Amino acid sequence: MHKLIIKFLRMILSIQKTRHAKRRAVLGLEKNSLSFNNGSSKTYMNAHESITLNSKFCDQRREIDKQIRDIIKQNIKNPERLLDFVEKNGTKVYKVKFADKLLRFIGEEEGFILPRKGFEALCLNLALENKISFKTPEMFVLRDLPLNVYVMSHQFHKWFGFIMNLPGFDERAIELFRGVLENNYRVPKNLKYSDIMSLKEALRRDIEAIDFVIKLSRENEKSQEMLENIKKGVVTKI
Repeated sequence: MHKLIIKFLRMILSIQKTRHAKRRAVLGLEKNSLSFNNGSSKTYMNAHESITLNSKFCDQRREIDKQIRDIIKQNIKNPERLLDFVEKNGTKVYKVKFADKLLRFIGEEEGFILPRKGFEALCLNLALENKISFKTPEMFVLRDLPLNVYVMSHQFHKWFGFIMNLPGFDERAIELFRGVLENNYRVPKNLKYSDIMSLKEALRRDIEAIDFVIKLSRENEKSQEMLENIKKGVVTKI
């Protein structure tokens, strides 16, 4: 069953990655190193210890991935703890029965929701907080169901990038990225240079999250196979 779940996940992620690759090609997105914004130190708590990160030292994508991977691997058997981690760091988590219907109505999917404004924010505030406001902070919105660790890891990766102030999560970048998705992956031809760069960064963050989960699933699958071989007394070559 575990292998079937991983194969299904890879198929879904492969489809998403193909779509992102097409958009990347249209934009001429080159594979170069990332430049991250400087920022103040932040302390992240988990069940075992405090992890202090400073975004000015996270000047490469692999460093961010390593930090995320360490956190996820500590909680891979209990992904609910990742939500506890999220809440302890100031992001609200909502679990509601109608989450899928609510989010579909405003063009979102379950998981990490970036800040919203306007009508969509009003809908979220009325449904989740019973208040009138046309602005929301970042949040997680999910149905109250068991979490899939890989799906959660994908959302957690995006959330972590957001709180670390990585490029691609600013208001304009988010607006452009959503526009591309809603326009069947077509990129407007009249974008300014600054808008193109913002959109590129948003695309990078999305592709990175998918690549991260594919790699994580492969690593975990290999670990599971090695564990099974050890139980059976089979020596596995590394």
